[in-house]
Amino acid sequence: MIRINLLPVKEITAEVGRRQDLLVAGLSVSMTAALVVGLYMFQSYRLFSLGSEASGLKKEIETLNVQLKEVGDLQQKVQALEQKIKVIDDLTKKKVGPVKIMESLSLATPARLWLTEFRESGGNLTLGGLAVDNQTVADFLKSLATSAYFANVDLVETTQVEQEGVPLKKFSIRSQLLYQAALPPASPQKPAAPPAPAKGSK
Repeated sequence: MIRINLLPVKEITAEVGRRQDLLVAGLSVSMTAALVVGLYMFQSYRLFSLGSEASGLKKEIETLNVQLKEVGDLQQKVQALEQKIKVIDDLTKKKVGPVKIMESLSLATPARLWLTEFRESGGNLTLGGLAVDNQTVADFLKSLATSAYFANVDLVETTQVEQEGVPLKKFSIRSQLLYQAALPPASPQKPAAPPAPAKGSK
């Protein structure tokens, strides 16, 4: 008679359960490892992308800094040029101004008035002189006030004096000199004349 050694059903079921548990555990470990590797690769790619972006931004900042420096240098050159133009303009006005001012002063001086003092400091002018009467002094003040080279004309004082027995008015006047009026304004250009009509045209 043949004897067959059969395992009990409970032991077989337990063995199958253990194998399934091992399989599930192995799959879990594999999936976890795959997930970790995937996250690592994603983070590495992300870091690489951020590094490239940061490098690009750094280059852009360096380029902008160079451009800003160029703009700053250009502004300094423009300011220096404007300052030179202003200096040249002031020198031109002060070169031409005194001649025009003296000419205007001569034209404004009445026949019966004589200047004995002319002092200028920082654009402020002090005039002194003698006149035959107050009306002559008033006419002189009016002429100075209407000149383009004098501003804020003010009579400081008048006193009665005698010169060789002749009664005269001694006066003192203050004013501001306007050197900018020394340069004449540019004359406007006249429009060109229309062309003459051709002969025979109506």
